[in-house]
Amino acid sequence: MYLDSGSALARAVAYNIRRRERRFVSSVPVKVQRFLRFGPFTTRAIILDVSARGMSAIVCGAPRKGETVVIALPVRNSTLELLATVRHSSDAKSGFEFYPLSSIAQQEIQEWIKEMNGHEESLFPSLYEVASKLLSDS
Repeated sequence: MYLDSGSALARAVAYNIRRRERRFVSSVPVKVQRFLRFGPFTTRAIILDVSARGMSAIVCGAPRKGETVVIALPVRNSTLELLATVRHSSDAKSGFEFYPLSSIAQQEIQEWIKEMNGHEESLFPSLYEVASKLLSDS
């Protein structure tokens, strides 16, 4: 039996993904509070990456896409509570977009990200040199 599968193959399309904010790899444990039918429920999670607008994490009991959650993020000596929407979710990881943050919360996250940036640059200095040269050439 002959099957013509040549037309079923899709062409590879070149595309360029650019994010609005740079993401930083992290592995900080956080608490995620979900609001279920029977009331608020707090579960544990571990951040995979974070930016000023959102984060991705591995969550025990993945939330549903579109759900609103409160993320308790330990920053320095305090805990920062962030309201977020679940943008995507699977058993592997969930992505969250923060609601507009207060000026204090935004400042805390920016300072925390600056600390992570300095830590990454100290771990991978040659990687940052190569990346900056590539970005300046284009």
